[in-house]
Amino acid sequence: MRKKINLIFLYVINIIFLMIFQSCSTYSLNINKQHIEKNGYLIKNVNVFTAIHGKELLENVNVYIKNKIIVKISADPIEIIGVKIIDGQGKTLIPGLIDFHTHISSGTFIPWKPVMLPTMDFNFKACLYSGITSVVDMGGKMPEDMYSIVKDIDEGKKLAPHLFFPGIGFTALNSHPIPFVQRIKEIVPSSLSSFVPDLAYQITSETDMDKLDKHLNSHPDFTKVFLDDIPLNTPKMTLPVLKEIVRRSHAKNIPIIIHIGRNEDLKMVIESGADGVAHNVYKEKLDPKIAEELALKKIFVVPTIYVWHSYDLFANKHSTKHYTKLELETIHPLRLKELMNPFPSSYKEKSIWNAWNNAIGEYTKNLYPNLAILKEAGVIILSGTDTPCEGLSPGGSLHVELEHFVNAGLTPTEALIASTSAPSKILRNVFHKNINFGTIEEGKDADLVLVNGDPTKNIKDTQNIIAVFLQGRLLERNTPKM
Repeated sequence: MRKKINLIFLYVINIIFLMIFQSCSTYSLNINKQHIEKNGYLIKNVNVFTAIHGKELLENVNVYIKNKIIVKISADPIEIIGVKIIDGQGKTLIPGLIDFHTHISSGTFIPWKPVMLPTMDFNFKACLYSGITSVVDMGGKMPEDMYSIVKDIDEGKKLAPHLFFPGIGFTALNSHPIPFVQRIKEIVPSSLSSFVPDLAYQITSETDMDKLDKHLNSHPDFTKVFLDDIPLNTPKMTLPVLKEIVRRSHAKNIPIIIHIGRNEDLKMVIESGADGVAHNVYKEKLDPKIAEELALKKIFVVPTIYVWHSYDLFANKHSTKHYTKLELETIHPLRLKELMNPFPSSYKEKSIWNAWNNAIGEYTKNLYPNLAILKEAGVIILSGTDTPCEGLSPGGSLHVELEHFVNAGLTPTEALIASTSAPSKILRNVFHKNINFGTIEEGKDADLVLVNGDPTKNIKDTQNIIAVFLQGRLLERNTPKM
């Protein structure tokens, strides 16, 4: 009992330290709702990326927003007495972005010095600051905890993107992410290791489903399953167990997303009847025939290219100099301070992780070709980052993911579709969510981002953010002092 009290005391001390650090730091990421404009907003002479197939770009139009809705879009002048006017000349209005793979409760992970302190509120602000108005959390907190957070968001008590979640994931005995969790527990101070969450329940057979049933009865937005050998040669879930998880989830009308790494994993995804895939095949060349079957069955894929490149930069190249300005603005101050220090020469991994790190360097060669194969086959591609893994920032790193999409062969328009209308369609049709965002058209919710330039020509222009609207309210967005 005394030991437990001491652990709790140390944990509280760490949180107090974090609060003191943030209050004393000159770094400040501020984003707040502005007061409601009674007569709404009028964005004049703006180019609009609608994210609607066949009429993606409207040039030099006027957009009127009131009471959270896009009321009117017109090439003709719109005259409204008392309206708040925003100059759209030389700018593009795009739908609010959607990150379909985050772990929103955790801080940016730095291998040599992880800080296991909650940073969810900071992450919410970082996402909104970056024009991300919806996030799909891929696991880390219990459903009841997430429901409480979503309730606060819906009631306006918490300023945050729209949030969708699975709760805790499911994996085989001693399979990913169990070794990864153990790795973190070994790195953090022993006084804090007991607070590191397990991230996944381990299932041993088709009849070992008590925890799954409890999960399904809590009505999560989806079920997450891990099917990947990280580190190499660790066990993976069998097909009969996976089929039973899918069967029980679908019986409750709950979709299922599976974390994969190889072609054999994708074959199990298809055979099990799952709905979507977290990550693409990255350990080998993607079999084009499997990609064609994914397209035929309308199984969506969230490739997460950037996270593997970032892993390689950290583990093999010992580089922390690749961040964009927007990423640096959206990394938690404690993490940013650590990143600004030289890479520690004393940092060494255990042997099983050394083999994994070396392999990642080779795996990165598959990322662009495999995304091109998905595109060629017509697979539904969604944007996601896997933040905060391996140094990624909540918010800023999604924009770099879109750059990687374009580098891999997608057009800027296709990359934008993957982060706007494509994921919103999945949320409606697969997740069965009654949402009204993802495109720019009259009657839609005004989750919008105004940027300088034209991201349909240069995808990097998504980072030139001028304004962010959430449910029709213009957010006060103050650039941090670094």
